[in-house]
Amino acid sequence: MRRRTLLKSMGALGGAALVPAFAMPFRSASAQESLAKIAYQLSWVKNFQFAGEYIADHKGYFRDNGLDVDLLAGGPNIAMDPVVASGKALIAQSAPDFTANANSQGANLKIIGANYQKSPYAMISRADRPLQGPQDMIGKKIGIQANNLVLWNAFLALNGIDPTSINVVPAQHDFTPLVSGELDGFFGYSNDDVIQLRAKGNDVHYFLFADHGYKLFTATYTVREESLADPEQRAHIAAFMRAAIKGWQDAIEDPALAAKLTVEVYGKGNGLNEEAQKQSAAATNELMVNEATKEHGLFWMTDEAVQETIATLSAADVTATPDLFTNEILAEALDGKTQL
Repeated sequence: MRRRTLLKSMGALGGAALVPAFAMPFRSASAQESLAKIAYQLSWVKNFQFAGEYIADHKGYFRDNGLDVDLLAGGPNIAMDPVVASGKALIAQSAPDFTANANSQGANLKIIGANYQKSPYAMISRADRPLQGPQDMIGKKIGIQANNLVLWNAFLALNGIDPTSINVVPAQHDFTPLVSGELDGFFGYSNDDVIQLRAKGNDVHYFLFADHGYKLFTATYTVREESLADPEQRAHIAAFMRAAIKGWQDAIEDPALAAKLTVEVYGKGNGLNEEAQKQSAAATNELMVNEATKEHGLFWMTDEAVQETIATLSAADVTATPDLFTNEILAEALDGKTQL
């Protein structure tokens, strides 16, 4: 998920040669009329980050759960939490800092699951001049986008590093200064920027912020508390999460399918490279699956991880409490299972 300045086997279909193998799923008029129509606000443009929802839509998991889901594309000028708070979407993918800040401004939102158990935030460097960890950044020139300075300063605080000991260079989302050697490191994403750089022939190294004290859920599912209190809306939310879990299980099992649907259907026209999207999808799996999700199911938020997320938010001067997070909907969706 991109940070924003506003604080991101289907086989051949028989002999139907004229029908693309990955056409949008067909829904008859009568079938659509019987489905509950809801909207899901994505945190970024349609790319690999939402492959589980694409699969849930394409394979009919949403339909099987009584839903017709409109996947609303995000972008640099779309704030997800206000979309949910206003009722324009029932659910959004967001991040704990955005949601906590929205609540501090009067929203009444809950986080009901975490797609990424581990943050993808990374410090990227050239492989011939690798930065192995936070201490290696001291005295170096590091490219940071302005909208990432809050989380950057939190990361430094968590590692006891004086911000003045690092030469921070204001940057756009352009890695040319890193590739050329002008910069020693660059803030980016392990499941996106690293893949894109390597796809262009650049040999890069990275370390994850999450491996150095920056414990934070990201790509979280956010809803209104009023929706959880409404029996019909709550049922729709649980149905969505049930279908999303199934879709993400498939995406984890088959990154090639995730990439193909992303490039050929849902993200068509976004200039995506299928091989890069496949590698990004595979890298995303490493952020989603851990011992907690193996024990409880995808998206689960343990008490320990919630406390770690709160501590990281506190380092960024964002106030959050445990009641921002709830597993109640996941418990309803999973119904005692760890796989669906």
